[in-house]
Amino acid sequence: MYSQNTLLIPGDFPPVVSGIATYFYQIWRLLLKENNYILCPKDPDWEKCDHSLALNTIRRRIPSGDATRDKLFKGLLYAFWTLILHRKHHFRRIHCGQVLSSGFAGWLMNKLYGVPYIVYVYGSETFRFGRSRLLSKFIKVFLNNAEWIIPNSHFTRDEFLALDLPPEKFRIITPGVDTNIFKPAEKDPALIGKYDLSGKKVLLTVARLDERKGHDVVIRAVADLASQFPKLVYLIVGRGREETRLRQLSKDLNVADRVIFCGYVDDLELPKFYNLCDIFILLNRQTSADPRLRGDYEGFGIVFLEASACGKPVIAGNFGGVASAVEHDRSGFITDPTNPITVKSTIVSLIKNQTLMNQLGQYGLQRARKSFDWQIISEEINKIL
Repeated sequence: MYSQNTLLIPGDFPPVVSGIATYFYQIWRLLLKENNYILCPKDPDWEKCDHSLALNTIRRRIPSGDATRDKLFKGLLYAFWTLILHRKHHFRRIHCGQVLSSGFAGWLMNKLYGVPYIVYVYGSETFRFGRSRLLSKFIKVFLNNAEWIIPNSHFTRDEFLALDLPPEKFRIITPGVDTNIFKPAEKDPALIGKYDLSGKKVLLTVARLDERKGHDVVIRAVADLASQFPKLVYLIVGRGREETRLRQLSKDLNVADRVIFCGYVDDLELPKFYNLCDIFILLNRQTSADPRLRGDYEGFGIVFLEASACGKPVIAGNFGGVASAVEHDRSGFITDPTNPITVKSTIVSLIKNQTLMNQLGQYGLQRARKSFDWQIISEEINKIL
């Protein structure tokens, strides 16, 4: 009997907070639940999360570390559980959310049972793992044998085309945004009071506190612009390993009162923070300082869409795949994050021109609704289920 069942192995999935987790949750929640299974780790609070999501999640004890050893062990466990689950559900296709850790499971199922598999890629994988001859070989083997390769942007596709993979295997499907949740709204009075934002010009970044997100560049720009714009403040939403360094930087530059660390914010509360700001800014760049993530970059940038869906102008760094998320000179500006003068002039050009901010915000809003709503993105995935 022909099976309609598919298996997704996303790697990251709620309750994990990440772009990858958001991508797969938002798409799979709009697909037929009874035929689409999701294999993911037992992350903290998974039981409460699964109850609220009401999806066909299958949880197993699988390590979540980023070290190469963890990824290899994770790949073996994903393959083991996929083989076990296939005996019951007879999957007709495997969706591998990460090229190494779950790509092995797809490749093995294809070799043993002829089950086709799809691999999703996000950018920087070949840089981060390319220094290892073994991992580089695995990447090529898993992708060459995949039915489809799904990059999140043209930039990411071009990274993998450099591996001499067949161009016809690629099908770009970008992330999206829930325009019913992320939408323009009045500034929340409670948050204005909490962070003392009345009468202030607000810059906002929503991102993990990692080097490649460029928080430090914005903090330096705020310090340089402090005398010119005494009401300028910078909200940072998120947590990460860079927090201690960034807090110290703001103290060293005497802008600790202007740089507000908001910590983790629940997805349902995020629209309130986007609507607090005048300008959304994320100066993404390629990671260099941290040897564990050297070569990492922004493959797309869902947060830019979320800000646009709230009608906000955006400023992005010019490295990675953000050109698919931000339309330069239309929904915002893409600038050089390594050039402090350019960064400052871009911020100033917006602060001084409310009409321009409104135009960029309105264009980004219409673009998000027309081209990036999750319903549109899920229909693209549905075509290859």
